[in-house]
Amino acid sequence: MKILLINPPIYDFAAYDFWMKPLGLLYISSLLKKEKHKVYLLDVVDRLDNYFREIKNDSLGRGKLKFVKVEKPKILEKIPGKFKRYGLPKRVIFERVKEFKPEVVMVSCSMTYWYLGLIEIREIINSLENKPILILGGIYPSLLPEHAKELGFERVYPIGEKYIKEIDFKIPDHFGLFPLPDYSHYSRLNYVALSTSVGCPFSCPYCATPYLYEKKEEKEEEQVVDEIYYFYKKGITKFAFYDDALLIPPERFINLCEEIKERGIKAYFFTPNGLHPRFISKEIARLMYEAGFKEPRLSLETSDEIIQEKFYLKTSNYEYVKAIENLLKVGYKKGEIYTYLLVGVPGISYESVEKSILFVGKVGVKVSLAEFSPIPKTPMDENLPDPLLTNNTVYYRYKNEEDKMIKVKKLAKEVNKKATNF
Repeated sequence: MKILLINPPIYDFAAYDFWMKPLGLLYISSLLKKEKHKVYLLDVVDRLDNYFREIKNDSLGRGKLKFVKVEKPKILEKIPGKFKRYGLPKRVIFERVKEFKPEVVMVSCSMTYWYLGLIEIREIINSLENKPILILGGIYPSLLPEHAKELGFERVYPIGEKYIKEIDFKIPDHFGLFPLPDYSHYSRLNYVALSTSVGCPFSCPYCATPYLYEKKEEKEEEQVVDEIYYFYKKGITKFAFYDDALLIPPERFINLCEEIKERGIKAYFFTPNGLHPRFISKEIARLMYEAGFKEPRLSLETSDEIIQEKFYLKTSNYEYVKAIENLLKVGYKKGEIYTYLLVGVPGISYESVEKSILFVGKVGVKVSLAEFSPIPKTPMDENLPDPLLTNNTVYYRYKNEEDKMIKVKKLAKEVNKKATNF
């Protein structure tokens, strides 16, 4: 069967290739190929696509996505800023879909506020003379299945569904049974995103992971390093881990790093989802440095100890400071270390965020502000009138808190200027 996988265009005020790949579709591609299906991936937001001529990367493989300005939806009319469409032009998408002549199209969407790209793909599929079966999966339809059906998607498969009846396709019961992701669809590749696990043992009220995954499921350490080594032998030296809890349990992470060193893999590893400071012992800090982990990103979220307890956050100020000390002792520089702090969360005042920024500044490392959005199906869901308002760049403006946000962002920039690489 000819199956087309599509990562749709993004409609947003801002988007950036921060080691961004449609990892779920890449795993699905590997599984489908094992079933002898003919599979083609159309990653509409791949900025290294041959359609684009001018391509710029930073030293870590990241870069700006190509975009055009578009009209704002009515519900966003009062939100300041330019609304954009990121990805390949619609005519190019149509031409490639038509050329492949799929029998089935499987499209995925991660963010709940990116559903406008799905509407575009649905319109393209419906315009084909021989209309294929259209299937929707991913995080968005897992959190908002009814909304997805209202858009015209009749076949919606949430994360956790193990059987897709339209193609008689069974998904493995455990993440450890998943093969390596299929990156063969990319003609140009400057990094690889991987997951060693799915799920998280914590239940933070603002996070959807506990809803999406009942428990944490892991691949064996040797299996993970086999995957890394496979891509490493093909010339890939930059890897981003998508795990929500990479350091848990610590013994597993230690074995992973030791196996990377033993295989002689000389690569860079990144953790965009953040690390739990509680688990960064002297040994783990040393292994991270020796294995090649760059720009360690720690999830402190707030330095307010009362809020830490109230929101069941994963670390204490003492554990955070100790983690930074351990990282500095093994060779990391202050300017290389980032700390995630939540901002815009109901119950965490902007004054409290300012204190947290100054706390991180006193430690001497950099701040990375994580703008809050009320994710559907979480305890902090606000049942907003449209998923477009759950966008983290929209929500604080919708709440008329832009002046406060500008103030804390300015403070964060000032603190980061003082963080040095010495």
